[in-house]
Amino acid sequence: MKKLFGTLLSLAVVLFTFTSCEIDDDVNTSTYLSGEWTGNWGVYYNYTYRGKVYTFDSYYSDIVFYPDYDYARHGYGKEVDFYNQGPYTKIYNYFYWEIRNGIIYLDYPDMPEYNTAIYDYRMSNSYFTGHFENSDFGEPFKLRKIADYYNWSYYNGYHSYYDRYNWYDDYYYYYYSKTRSAISDSTATDSIQPSEGTITGGGRHKINADN
Repeated sequence: MKKLFGTLLSLAVVLFTFTSCEIDDDVNTSTYLSGEWTGNWGVYYNYTYRGKVYTFDSYYSDIVFYPDYDYARHGYGKEVDFYNQGPYTKIYNYFYWEIRNGIIYLDYPDMPEYNTAIYDYRMSNSYFTGHFENSDFGEPFKLRKIADYYNWSYYNGYHSYYDRYNWYDDYYYYYYSKTRSAISDSTATDSIQPSEGTITGGGRHKINADN
């Protein structure tokens, strides 16, 4: 009986040691993660206008991670994705994050298409690179830490848009300039407002190796 008790006690100590190590690693990751980052986060959105779907890729994002309390392994975040093309210059999203057993989970209440988990990442006080689950990333995302914090109080709630007017003319010209004269489309010269169409999806897009 004493031998069995000693074996069980040893197993409990080993399990506690492994669990404690995982928690410590998650806390260390949270310490590095908390703060503001910038770079190509790989997000995009789909926009449907008059039955046609347009896809717009963000060229960079600003993301800030807040822990729920000091050394917490979970918290919330704010993200602004910037776009060169399309009806919106930038899109803001609120999200929740949690680190469990070395995996970073992201949950977007208003844009579930962006929900993901981050594996195989590397992180320091100055850079953050890794891969998203269920994305078509060919290369890992690459973010750098921003020394001076941005004023994120301007962004509130869970999700919002910031309009770009007359975007359709620029988009149409950019992608169809070589054949524009041969295409009969009265919308090419319309001043389309963002409110006239709808966002119908989104996700994380492939990042080219030279980005």
